[in-house]
Amino acid sequence: MSTLAANSRVRLSRDELHQLRWLLGLVLVLLAFWTLFGLDFGGVGWRLLFLVTAASALAFPGWPGRIPGWIRRWSLIFGAAALFTQFIATQFDIMSGLVLLVSLLALSRALEYRRLREDWQLILLCLFIIVLSGVLTLSLLFGLQILIFTIVTMVLLFVMNLLQRDAGRALGREDWKNFHWSRFLRHVRQAVDLWQLFQAGALFVGLVVVGTVIFISIPRYQFAQSFSFSSTKGVAGFHGDIEYRETQDIAPDDTVVLRVDAPDGVSFNSPPYWRMIVLDEYKDNGFHLSSTLQRNGFPKSVRYVSSAHPEEAATEQGVAPFVPGTWKFYLEGNVSEYLPILGPFDTLTFNTSQPFWPNEEVKIFRTELPSPKAMGYEVQGMDFGKYLPASRTEMKDDKEGIWSLSAVDDKRARNLTIIYPSTCFELPVDPKDPAHKSHDRQTVDAIKDKILNAAALVKGVEPGAVSREDFLTATVKYLAENHQPSMDMDLKGTETDDKDVLVRWMATPRSPGWCEFYAGSFVLLARAAGYPARVVAGYKGASLNTSASLPYYLVRQTFAHAWAEVFDREKGRWERWDPTPGADLALADSAFGQANAGITQVSGWGAFFDNLRMIWYRRVINFDQTDQQELAQQAAEYGKSFAATVSQWFKDRWLDIQGWFTGPVTAARYETLAALLIATLLGWWRRTQLRNLWLRGSGWLLLGRPHRLAPVRVDAGRWLRRFLPAWQAAAPVLDGAERAQWEAVRNDLLALRYGPPDAPINPAGTFQQARVLLKHRTSGRQHRTSNIEHSTSR
Repeated sequence: MSTLAANSRVRLSRDELHQLRWLLGLVLVLLAFWTLFGLDFGGVGWRLLFLVTAASALAFPGWPGRIPGWIRRWSLIFGAAALFTQFIATQFDIMSGLVLLVSLLALSRALEYRRLREDWQLILLCLFIIVLSGVLTLSLLFGLQILIFTIVTMVLLFVMNLLQRDAGRALGREDWKNFHWSRFLRHVRQAVDLWQLFQAGALFVGLVVVGTVIFISIPRYQFAQSFSFSSTKGVAGFHGDIEYRETQDIAPDDTVVLRVDAPDGVSFNSPPYWRMIVLDEYKDNGFHLSSTLQRNGFPKSVRYVSSAHPEEAATEQGVAPFVPGTWKFYLEGNVSEYLPILGPFDTLTFNTSQPFWPNEEVKIFRTELPSPKAMGYEVQGMDFGKYLPASRTEMKDDKEGIWSLSAVDDKRARNLTIIYPSTCFELPVDPKDPAHKSHDRQTVDAIKDKILNAAALVKGVEPGAVSREDFLTATVKYLAENHQPSMDMDLKGTETDDKDVLVRWMATPRSPGWCEFYAGSFVLLARAAGYPARVVAGYKGASLNTSASLPYYLVRQTFAHAWAEVFDREKGRWERWDPTPGADLALADSAFGQANAGITQVSGWGAFFDNLRMIWYRRVINFDQTDQQELAQQAAEYGKSFAATVSQWFKDRWLDIQGWFTGPVTAARYETLAALLIATLLGWWRRTQLRNLWLRGSGWLLLGRPHRLAPVRVDAGRWLRRFLPAWQAAAPVLDGAERAQWEAVRNDLLALRYGPPDAPINPAGTFQQARVLLKHRTSGRQHRTSNIEHSTSR
C-alpha cells in the first residue's frame, strides 16, 4: 500500500481488532446454530435458546462479562446434566446427545472473552456442527451455509493474523463500556479497502467456480448412504400401522416427501398410487403388517415380472401399464423405511450397497431403518396399472382352505395361529372368547347383509347371486352415502355394544372420517362377504413441476392415502379399490385426507426453489458416471455454442464494415469519414494533453475511484524505482550539463510522486525524458563494454 493511501485511510486500533475478532466468532456460532434447525431429532427448545443467547451476545457484547464466575465454573456440571436429560428424553440417542454436547461447548466458547488459541477451538466446533448437519440433511441450504462459513472464517483468520503479537490477550468487560455498533461499523467501513475487497471476492468466486468444474470433471464414489444414524421421529410422519381411536384428527402437512424423474413419454391418465406398505392383519383396533410378512425377507437381487400374463394385461386390464425405462426416486429423509413404488418392476438399484428387504408375497420393499437424509434409488421398467399379479404362494392349490372364511373362523375357534394369506380374512373378535362371534363381528355381518340385499335389489337377483364386482361397488356406495369425509373424527357419545372403534364408526350414520376409515371398513365388509382383502397405505396423486428444464413429479405429505386391494383368484391378481369419496374424480379435495387425484402442474417461486433442490439431488445424491458424462457433455456443448455465437458476432460486424466501405458512395459516408479523420488528427495533435488529463486523475474520476492514487503518482513511482539507481550510478561520471538534465528529471519525478497534485509539470514529457536518459545510459554502457572487449581481444 502506498504511503499516501495508508495515511489517508482510517486504521482500526488493536482494541477494535480484538473486538472484531470476538464478534466474528459469534457470527460463526450463529451460523452453526442455524444449521441445527435442519435436523429432525432433539428438541427445538434448546436450539432456539442457544440461538437467542448467541444473538443477544452479538447485539450487546458487554453482557457476557456480567455472567458470574460461579456459573462459568459450574457450566460443565450444567452441561452434563443437560446431556443426561437429553439422553433420557431421546431414549439414549447418541447422535442427538453428540449434537447437544458440541453445541454447548460452542456456546460456552462464544460467550467468554477468548484468546486466539480459543478462537481456533471455536472455529473447529462450528465447522463440526455445520458439516454434521449437512451430512445428515443433504439440504441444498447446506451449500449456502458452508459458503458463508468459509467467507466469515477467512475474515476471522485474517484478523487473527494481524493480532499475533497479542495472541495471549483476552478482552474484558471494561473493553466494551464505550462500544457502540454504529461507530464501530463506521470505523470498519472506513478502514476497508473496497477495491481490494472486490478483488478478494472475485478471487473467491473464481475458486468456487474452479471447484465446481473439478466436482463435475473428476470421477467419484457415492457416499450419500454411507452413514446410518437412528432417528426418533419422521419428518413427514408416515406410519406403518393404522390404529383407530375414538378421537382423532390430522394436521395438514404440505411437505414434499418424494420427487420422481419418470421415463420420457410417461403420462398418468389417472392418479398414481405409490404403494408403500400392505396391512393384512386386523387386531387391537387397527390394521398391521402380520408377523408372517415381517419375517418374509428375500435376497437383494430379485427380479419382478410386470404381469403373470402379459397378454392378459393388455386386454382385460384395458391398459398397457408396463413402461420400460428408468424411474429415479428421491425420497426425503426420515419419511419411512418403506419405499414408494407404483407396482411390479424389473430391477431396483440403490446408489450404494445397504441392507434391503423385498417382500415377494405382497410386493413391498423396505430398508433397515428410515434414512436420516434424502435417499435415491432407480427402478427399471415399472407397471402402474390397477392390478397386481398374485405370488406363487397365493396361487398354489388351496388344500388347507387358506382362501376360505369358514376355514379361518375354524382355526380361530381352535386358537390356532393364522398366517398369511389367511390373515386377509381376519375380522374383529372377542379376545376372551374367539370361538364365538363377538358383537363387533355380528355388526359387520349385519352391515354386509344390508349391502348384499341392496345390491340384489338393484340387480333383480337373489342375494346369493350377487357378483363380486356388484357387491364391492355397492359397498363403496354405502360408505359414501352413510359417512362424510373429514380430517376430524370424534365418536364420543356414540357408545354402543360394539367395542371395536372402526366397527362403531361403520355403524354410526354420518360419522366423519378420512381415507383410513373408508379403506378399513371396505376391507372388513369384503372379508365378511368371503372376499380376501387387505389395506394398502402410501401416497396418491402427484404434482408436475413444469418450471424445471427437466420436469419431474412431486409427492407431498398431504397426498398420504390408504386404499384396499381385493384378491381375484380366478384371474390370479389383486385389484385396487379406493372407497374414499371423490377417489374417482379428476381432482379431489385434499382437505378430506385425500391427495390431488389428478396430476396438477405447479409453477412460481416455490416450484423454482424446489427445482434447485432437485438439481442438488440429481447431481449429488444420484451423481453417477452417466450423469457426470451428461453434465460434462452439456458444458462442452454450451462452450462450443458460446464460442460459435461470439465468432459469428465478429464475422457479422466485419461483414458490416466491409459492406459499408464497398457500398454505394453517399454524402453521409463522406461526412462520416471526414469526422473520423478530423477526430484522429485532433487526438494525435493533443495526445500529450489527453494523456496528462488521464494521469492527473480524470480517468480515476470516470471509473468512480476518486480515493485511489492518481495514475500520475503510480507511474512516477514506477519510473523512480528505475531512475534513481541509474542516477546514483551515473552521477560521478556525468559532466555539468548532463548532470543538470538528470537532476531536473529526478526532481520532476519526485514532485509528480510526492508533490502537490496540481504541480506545473508535464507528466508525459517528464516520463519521456526519463525514458530517453535511461535508454542513452544503457546504450552508452553497452558501447563502452564493447570497446573494452574489442581492445582486450586485440
